[in-house]
Amino acid sequence: MWRCVFAVLVVLACASGAGPESVVAAQSIEEAEFAYERGDYTQAARLFSPLAEQGVASAQFYLGLMYEKGRGVRQDHSMALTWFRKAAAQGYAGPQNNLGLIYERGRGVRKDVVRALMWYTVAAVVLTGDERKAAMKSRDHLTSQMTTEQIEEAQEMARRCQQSQFKDCD
Repeated sequence: MWRCVFAVLVVLACASGAGPESVVAAQSIEEAEFAYERGDYTQAARLFSPLAEQGVASAQFYLGLMYEKGRGVRQDHSMALTWFRKAAAQGYAGPQNNLGLIYERGRGVRKDVVRALMWYTVAAVVLTGDERKAAMKSRDHLTSQMTTEQIEEAQEMARRCQQSQFKDCD
């Protein structure tokens, strides 16, 4: 059955102008996500790594999570930051929210509440449902501890980040 589905995907991808490599990438990301969800983090890291290197934002996000928590890889907050930044630069809201937390807590970077607020603000615009509520709660909690000048600086940084389509965020 899987071979039949895969063959149909290859035909559809080729007909749409995409090469079979994009279908293979889609299959690999599904395999990697399945490995992650069943707790086989070593396998997930092995599958996510080449996809992340190729620029697949969701693979970059998962690798960031894995480095942040030490799942399947050695815990390394600077590597988590690297992968979250790459995924966030593609407009992926999950890692944008994670960057807010990293800067708020100073994990692998110097603590920076202004940059944290900027990332929470950017993520809250794109996220939906409970994830959006969580980003807004983090944003609102952080603003209650900041000066007006810090908040204004973060808001300007968020505007610049969004206007540059996430290229001018750090």
